[in-house]
Amino acid sequence: MVPIPCRWTILAAALAAAIALSRVAVADVPAVPAARRADLDFLVDQIAAHYAYLPDRHLDLARLRAIYEPKAEAADTPAAFLSVIEQTVAELHDHHATLGSNNAASPQLIPTGTELWADFRGGRAVLSEVRTGGDAAKAGLRAGDEVVAIDGAPMADAVDRAAPKALAGPDPEARAFTLRTLLAGNHRDVRVLSVRGADGAVREVRLAPYAPPQSPELVSERWLRPGLGYIRIENSLGDGDTVAAFDAALQRLSGARGLVLDLRDTPSGGDTDVAEPILGRFIAHTAAYQRVFDPGPGKVYPSDSWLKTAPARAPRVTAKLVILVDHWTGSMGEGMAIGFDGLHRAHIVGTRMAGLRGGTGEFTLPASGLQVHFPVERLYRVNGAPREAFVPSDSVDLATAQGDDPILARGLKVLAGEMRRPRD
Repeated sequence: MVPIPCRWTILAAALAAAIALSRVAVADVPAVPAARRADLDFLVDQIAAHYAYLPDRHLDLARLRAIYEPKAEAADTPAAFLSVIEQTVAELHDHHATLGSNNAASPQLIPTGTELWADFRGGRAVLSEVRTGGDAAKAGLRAGDEVVAIDGAPMADAVDRAAPKALAGPDPEARAFTLRTLLAGNHRDVRVLSVRGADGAVREVRLAPYAPPQSPELVSERWLRPGLGYIRIENSLGDGDTVAAFDAALQRLSGARGLVLDLRDTPSGGDTDVAEPILGRFIAHTAAYQRVFDPGPGKVYPSDSWLKTAPARAPRVTAKLVILVDHWTGSMGEGMAIGFDGLHRAHIVGTRMAGLRGGTGEFTLPASGLQVHFPVERLYRVNGAPREAFVPSDSVDLATAQGDDPILARGLKVLAGEMRRPRD
């Protein structure tokens, strides 16, 4: 079975939104235990042969088989078999490894299906960001809060129970992945969080399953003040009509000396056929914005990597540019941000992004027909640094920042300084 690579940047906008919101059962669970085991073995074989980040995952594949082969054989209902495959994929502790089917008990996709981003800091589960407009924000949760328990279980204990079981050794990234997965929950159950705020008091917060926001617009724009425009891409980097909508927004903001491009609502990824024309409006000639490496047999990085380019597209926009990013800047949104940075065309302002690894391929399990997606190519910045490790040069710590939108405020401050400089 040959993987079907997505368009270097993960055709995920329609895919991820559909997975996050739909509830699709397994169409045909193999009736014979041996066939279910064969599906599991096929998946592990594909991971061994094609998963681009396997050397970084500290995953013991023999142990993975030993744990999940018996589970697959025993999973004689659609829900049970789907759960086994979900658990197997979760062993990669990679938010960019997903399934093409789900049900109400399936874990939410991250970042599309979560309103909370958290990391362990000194052993404490600390919120790094709370998505604006969600139930968590309305309940008063904010960056810097500590989640001490979930559904009555101490957070550390809950993570230990749910963490990957087939690792060769301790892995902090696996614990952070598990923490975010638990906080995101599933499509069915209320999450009960015990949260310690800045005042030291612990309170209980009940959160219904998160429903990602749905904007009726592909792109929105407005004037912030004379000469200063703002454009926001509304999780539409996978929609071919976004390019025309973006061009129309630029036309309505023509004459702007400074522009803010907000990529903080791009969690579901997208398509290079959308992203590259947007990049192309801001450059004078074809230029590289991302480096790609397929770590196949005999391939060596960086000599076997190649540069992905964006062609220039008229009319060129010469306004000073700031890009806003956060943890809901995912996949193709991340590619655009590192692209603008590599092109030296914009200042990137915000938090770390979703950190989604690589360009994904699609694998169909032969007996059940379940589709699994995971990274088959490594993606890098033009300078060779891993895309998922990118940190904005103008970084904002939301736990200490003030105001309703400190990322936008910082961006405007940076842009004001740039606008005082001569045009290129």
